[in-house]
Amino acid sequence: MGARWEGGSALEWDTRASSRDETAGLTSQVFSSFDDAPADWRALCPRDDLAMDPAVLSISQRTLADQCRCWGVIVYDHGKAIGCAALSQFPTELAEISHPGFVRMREAIRRVWPGFLRVNVLFCGLPIPSGSRHLRARVGDDETIGRVVAEVDRAMRRIAGRTGARLLVFKELETASGPLAEALRQAGYMQGGIPPMHLLNRPFRSFADYREALKSRYRAQIQRSQKKLKAAGFESLTGRGRAFFDAHWNDEVHQLYVAVQRRAELKLELLPSAFFSEIARALGDEVSLSVIRRDGRVCAFTFAITRAGTHYNLYSGLDYALNAAGDLYFNLFYLDLDQAFRSGATSVHMGQTSDSFKSRLGSVAEPLYFFVRARSSGLNAALGLFAPLAFPAVGAVRSQDVFAEDPS
Repeated sequence: MGARWEGGSALEWDTRASSRDETAGLTSQVFSSFDDAPADWRALCPRDDLAMDPAVLSISQRTLADQCRCWGVIVYDHGKAIGCAALSQFPTELAEISHPGFVRMREAIRRVWPGFLRVNVLFCGLPIPSGSRHLRARVGDDETIGRVVAEVDRAMRRIAGRTGARLLVFKELETASGPLAEALRQAGYMQGGIPPMHLLNRPFRSFADYREALKSRYRAQIQRSQKKLKAAGFESLTGRGRAFFDAHWNDEVHQLYVAVQRRAELKLELLPSAFFSEIARALGDEVSLSVIRRDGRVCAFTFAITRAGTHYNLYSGLDYALNAAGDLYFNLFYLDLDQAFRSGATSVHMGQTSDSFKSRLGSVAEPLYFFVRARSSGLNAALGLFAPLAFPAVGAVRSQDVFAEDPS
């Protein structure tokens, strides 16, 4: 199979010469800028598809250019677009250990071996935590999904070979069964689990209505935190759109996000301040900001997007030194839920981790998975030997019965 560059930004790999019958007629177009996404991309990904919105992907690609490389792939069957995928390549730590002694040792070794314990990973996925995979296929039979996966995998292997990526990963898959998962297993990928996405799929007119619908002990927990916030001299503000964002965003507020990211167990990207500003500019009133401040200074915030009836709680920032004084983390969620309900959202994505707290809010934890393989067959076989240790199962999160009446 040959490859040719066209126009400097699109790479088309023709697999029609393959001897495998199931790949006859397949081609894949790879483009290196989401600003140049072909019309076929939009046909496959309607505007309400946040994870695959070219505008959002383009901003991610542009503002993270110093951290990763990105590509889009469109799969064609006899000239008809049948699927697409968004890819990104990150240098990834093989051992995220924060112990000072280990960090000193690692940094000392990296003075002479810069790549020590760091490997380039090519992801089918970008750092938009929408709880959705970054691969789409036209609605069709299982064979169509399998063909799209097989072609995207071949495109990823070619990119990995040219860029030196050692591992290939499909991330944020909503199921570990079905045609998509089976196609990945057939291609040599191994399954792993990641923290589940917490969803609240029940509409309310406001957070006050939601709070009143809770059983008394859950309602009392919320009221205690809200009273604590007020008694400690904090004030809460919420708003939508670029004007509200610009009025409350600055580099100091961005550092609150950086503080949260530094504590995160799973570290990949660190979004610059420009990412938030450009998203607010591009999406307007779809963007909301919930802010807690004291003495005019922002102490905590949540950055969210609401689209097509779904509210995505995406990123937060927090001054940890003040968190306990006003239960800032808890109250941020209460503010963001009020934004979600008042926008008419019928589904709220609360993000990952903090399982116990989010289940007390009435969320349901939806499992998420990734599939990984090494680029070379030999290394992939070795990876398979250690898969049970390297990719342990993620424990189930118990839902809590928090509402006074059945949600149905």
